[in-house]
Amino acid sequence: MERGITERIEQFEHKGKRFIYFDLSGLQNNVQFKEMTEGAKKIIAEYPPDGSSFSITNIEGVIYDTETKNIVSAWMEFNRPYIKQGAVIGLDGIKRIMVNSILKMSGRNNMKFFRTREEAVEWLAAL
Repeated sequence: MERGITERIEQFEHKGKRFIYFDLSGLQNNVQFKEMTEGAKKIIAEYPPDGSSFSITNIEGVIYDTETKNIVSAWMEFNRPYIKQGAVIGLDGIKRIMVNSILKMSGRNNMKFFRTREEAVEWLAAL
């Protein structure tokens, strides 16, 4: 059974910091990507746009093409005022190259790549 948006987004606190975990893992088409990012925008918009939140995005096993890149770019631009620092997990070689290009195009320099969610949480919590 396909998981819905609310099952894929987790909000939590760790060491006094506010986190939003976006589980995009396994998305196989751009309709799913668009639905997830639009739903995520609604949740993010509930936070103050003061750059005080931390995000972790899991993109393990996603299908990624030019349209996906455009969807993710728009999502990252929307997130800019809300996210202090972000982490991405689940990147392989080609996805890492594409995400790096999105970061450069969007002017975002507040994102780092990790192998696991736990590594990402601990690194972000230490900031």
